[in-house]
Amino acid sequence: DTECGKSNLLRVLCAGLMSACTPQQARLMYVDYRRSLLELTGSEHSIGYATSWVAAAQLLDEMRDALAGRLPPPDLPLAQLRSRSWWSGSEVYVVVDDYDLVASGPGGGPLASLLELLPQAADIGFHLVLARSAGGAGRAMFDPVIQRLREMGTPAMIMSGNPDEGALFGGVRPTPLPPGRGVLVRRRIGNSLVQVARSAQGI
Repeated sequence: DTECGKSNLLRVLCAGLMSACTPQQARLMYVDYRRSLLELTGSEHSIGYATSWVAAAQLLDEMRDALAGRLPPPDLPLAQLRSRSWWSGSEVYVVVDDYDLVASGPGGGPLASLLELLPQAADIGFHLVLARSAGGAGRAMFDPVIQRLREMGTPAMIMSGNPDEGALFGGVRPTPLPPGRGVLVRRRIGNSLVQVARSAQGI
């Protein structure tokens, strides 16, 4: 819901990554049409910031090409496959706020170009972090990107929303909750009610 703290959650996640990792270990690209994450872009960890469909499409096409170059060749020895040692570089995080706005663009939005890479994400150092509004979230479960994330058992945070949207991730329905609170859905560990820290920039 509006003011539930989803942009704050993204800021907390990104700030934690930048605190724990050097730019050589983690790089972040932002797709942020409403510019709620603008203050994060001053870091050396930032490799791109898009506030429109045109800018996002260009950045994400470049990102797709770079990540596709990390895919293992067909003749790669099994030892290298197990150790994931056939490429080097930083882990890449694509962070998207207001995904409902982003996905409404032509052709399913600019993230559609990354869809084919999601099954190999763990092997090529690719992480996709999405936040979207609760309104229409039930219908959004059929969006190709979100559907693929659900199939892969991606962790999810279900914050305040209307229960009429139905079960979203892990059979969890949104319910009215205080700002920053939500159910963290994790396939292997189970569901937990958590409270997100408040970032220095606030909710």
